[in-house]
Amino acid sequence: MSDLALFFSWAEKPFSAILPHNVDSYIQYCLSKGLSPLTINRRLSSLRLFYYFLRIIQEEPLDCPIQKRHFLRKPHPLPRDASEEQIFALFSVITNKRDNAIFTLMLECGLRVGEVCALSLDDVLFDDPSRLKVHGKGDRQRMVYLPPPTVSILKEWLTSRPVTNDRAVFISQRGKRLSVNGIQFILKEYCQKAGVQVTCHQFRHAFGRRMAEASMPITSLQKLLGHRSPRTSQRYTNLSNPSLQFEYDRAIQQAQEGI
Repeated sequence: MSDLALFFSWAEKPFSAILPHNVDSYIQYCLSKGLSPLTINRRLSSLRLFYYFLRIIQEEPLDCPIQKRHFLRKPHPLPRDASEEQIFALFSVITNKRDNAIFTLMLECGLRVGEVCALSLDDVLFDDPSRLKVHGKGDRQRMVYLPPPTVSILKEWLTSRPVTNDRAVFISQRGKRLSVNGIQFILKEYCQKAGVQVTCHQFRHAFGRRMAEASMPITSLQKLLGHRSPRTSQRYTNLSNPSLQFEYDRAIQQAQEGI
C-alpha cells in the first residue's frame, strides 16, 4: 500500500491513465532520489501486482504498464571478508577450546554459522583425509576437508567435551546444542575484547578469498562452499585475482621503466 501511495502521489493520474513511459519517468525520479535498484524493483513489483489484481476484478481487461524491461539489474557487491590483521587479533584473545574450534571451522573450512550449529558427532570423520559432513542450505549435504592444524584443534575440543546426551559437536554450558544466536553472542564478546568488528559470515568470506588467492578452480570452490551456482563462487576470484595482479605488476613495472 505504501509503494502504491508513493507512485500515484508522484504520478497525479488515475491508474487507468498510467502508460509505460510514465513508469520510465518514475524510475528516473527514484534514481535521482538515490534509491537502490532493490528498492525500485520492489516498488515496481507492488505496482505490477496491483494491475494484475485490477485485471481480475474489472470486467474490461486493463493492460499492465509495468514491463519486463523496467526492472533494474540487481547489484552484485564483492564479499566483505575479515582482514588478516583482524583475524590475528581475534584469535589471539580466544583461549576457550570450544570457541577456538568453532571459529577455526568457519575460517579454515568456510562453514556457515548455522552449519556449525548443525554438526553432530557422527558428522566428524577422522579418516584419511579427515572430513566433515556438512548440512547446508536447503538440507543439501556436502563434504569439506579438514587441514591437519584444524584436526588438532577439533580433537582437542572433543577430548575435553563434557559428556551429555546431546550429539551436537558444540554444546553450551547446559549440555545442549549451541544456537546461532549463541555463537554470534560469543563472537561479539571476543570482538569487543580484541577491539575488532568481525561477523561469522566474514570468516566464510575470508576462506573463499584465501582459496581464490591460491588459484583454486571455481568448480572446486563451489563444492566446498556449497553454492548452487558457480557464479556465486566467482565473486571470490573478483575479490582476489592473482593472475590479474601479476599482469598488473608486470605492466606497471614496464611502464615505470619506460618513463
